[in-house]
Amino acid sequence: MDEGKRFVEKTRRDLESGCNVTIVAFGDSITAGYCVRRGFPSIWKALLAEKYPDARVEMINSGISGDTSLDGRARLDWAVLSYEPDLVTINFGINDCALGLDLEEFEMNFVEMVRRIRSGPNSEILLLSSQPLETPPYDRLVQDYYQAIERVAREMDVGYVDVYGAWMRHVQAGTPLGSLILPGLDHPNEAGYKIIAEELMRLF
Repeated sequence: MDEGKRFVEKTRRDLESGCNVTIVAFGDSITAGYCVRRGFPSIWKALLAEKYPDARVEMINSGISGDTSLDGRARLDWAVLSYEPDLVTINFGINDCALGLDLEEFEMNFVEMVRRIRSGPNSEILLLSSQPLETPPYDRLVQDYYQAIERVAREMDVGYVDVYGAWMRHVQAGTPLGSLILPGLDHPNEAGYKIIAEELMRLF
C-alpha cells in the first residue's frame, strides 16, 4: 500500500497544509450509497476531516445507480471534470459484468476516462474495485472486471484500491460476508462501506 501513496501525494500535501481539497467519487450505486444513510464517500470525508482538521474537504458524490463504465464515459465532463477536482475515485464494474459488457471495451472505457482527466484538470486518480458478491458464479465473473481495472491502473500509472481484497481480509478473519451486505441486494451496508473508506484512508 505504501507504493500506492505516491498516487495521492499532492492531495495529501494539500490536506496536511490545511488547504481546500475537492474530491469527486465517481461511479455506480456502490459509490452513490444505495439504500444506506452513509456510503463510503461520506464516511471517508469524516475520516479525512478527523485526520486533517485544518483542511476543508469538499466531497462530491457523482455515483449513479445502474451506471456502467460506458455511462461513466458519457457523463465524465459534467460529473467530474467540471469540478476540477484534486482527486477522483473511479468505481464501475458490477453493472458492466451483469450486462455482459465486453472486457476489452470495459478496459478501454477506463483508459479513456483516465486520459480525459489527465488532459483536463489533471487530478490525481484512484481506480477502485468493488466488494465480493454473494452469488458464487457472479462473484467469479466480476473478478475478471476487477482484474481489468487493476491492469488499467498499472498501465496508466494511477492508483488502484483493492476493495475486493480488503473485504476478503475481513471475511477470512471471520466476519461473515452476509453481515457486510444489505440482505438480498448485493450492495454494501454501512459496515461494508466502512471497510472501503478505511482502505482509502490507508493512502492518507
